[in-house]
Amino acid sequence: MPTSLILDTDIGTDIDDVLALTAILGSPELHLAGVTTVYGDVLLRARMVARLARVAGRSVGPVVPGRGEPRSGRDIFWAGHEGALMPDLEQEEVDADGDPIALLAGSSTVLAIGPLTNLAEAVELSGHRIGQVFLMGGDFTSSGKVEHNIKCDVAAAEVVFGSGVPATVIGLEQTTRLRLDALMLAELEGAGALGELLGGEIRQYWAYRERDFNEPHDPAAVLMMVEPSLFSFATGRIVVEEDGLTRFGVEDGGPHRIVTDLDPVRVARRIVDRMLAAID
Repeated sequence: MPTSLILDTDIGTDIDDVLALTAILGSPELHLAGVTTVYGDVLLRARMVARLARVAGRSVGPVVPGRGEPRSGRDIFWAGHEGALMPDLEQEEVDADGDPIALLAGSSTVLAIGPLTNLAEAVELSGHRIGQVFLMGGDFTSSGKVEHNIKCDVAAAEVVFGSGVPATVIGLEQTTRLRLDALMLAELEGAGALGELLGGEIRQYWAYRERDFNEPHDPAAVLMMVEPSLFSFATGRIVVEEDGLTRFGVEDGGPHRIVTDLDPVRVARRIVDRMLAAID
């Protein structure tokens, strides 16, 4: 029986969320029961989800715009290219009147790959059913880096990790070891309409970043769910400091697990395989 989940995403600014959504669609172990969007123009982000699903010919359940403003009050970072390669997005149907927080709170499993604004509100609801969260976020080294998803809404991250809801997390120190390069891009671009869409989004992001590769941060969180044997984990507790730094302490029976090691080549390969499976 596939695991039913809700995806919470800030799709559009970088390429990771598009790739993660595609990897979910290529994972028969997962049933995507709905998608909520977070941070900034959440209606545009929702329409991007709907467009990708339509091109893929897959159902993703209700697509519900969530909270656009961080509870921390931090200014929104907006690159300006969000949705630029997807014309006529206003024609895509989304559940603009739906309740994103109720959708998240009613799901036993959530995959969160954006700022944690929606999720914080969901775990605060009395009687929420969230039993497990998988997410990409944080940096669990002493580097002093504040990872983007945490930085965008530190107050929300404090609530999520402070709630005690079980969470399995992959941090920046692991995902930056991964590479999606030109050879992998060629595989995707040669695979139908969805591959063409992915290729365009990837090339746009590479041009924006002035590089010829990307680090598939969010797709690694998908693979962490479906192929955990490719990762090493430690159990303990995550604390978010006021400046957004994430600290992890080993603790038997703690509510959190973090990835402590992975095989970069093999993980990157399996991410691409999952995306190609969605295209097929």
